[in-house]
Amino acid sequence: MSARSWTVTIPAPTVWLNANRRSHWRQWADDVKTWRDAGHVYAKQAKLPGLDRVHIGAVLHFPDRRKRDGHNFYPTLKAIVDGLVDHGLIVDDSAEYLDGPDIRVGEIRPGRGVVVLTIREAVRA
Repeated sequence: MSARSWTVTIPAPTVWLNANRRSHWRQWADDVKTWRDAGHVYAKQAKLPGLDRVHIGAVLHFPDRRKRDGHNFYPTLKAIVDGLVDHGLIVDDSAEYLDGPDIRVGEIRPGRGVVVLTIREAVRA
């Protein structure tokens, strides 16, 4: 039996969260909540089921050709994954339930860009 998988595309709802970002904590908190809420909303729209364990791959599609390090955008993925947990995809985002997210940078997308998640059901080791 092959593992089930889902693809979820999340248009950037606000500025991308970057580990190098230097801003006031309150502005950061608002943007984290916006990304987290987007993760929850798009998980609900995709009708993602509750699962025991998942692997998440993420492709970040930015709106321009600037050079970027995908791993610097881990805070964006952390907020999205928290939204997936809020939805009930997995119980918690600890290593017991989650493999990843594995982050890649994809091709340019217009607007603010998008995050494309590939969620694959995983078995417990």
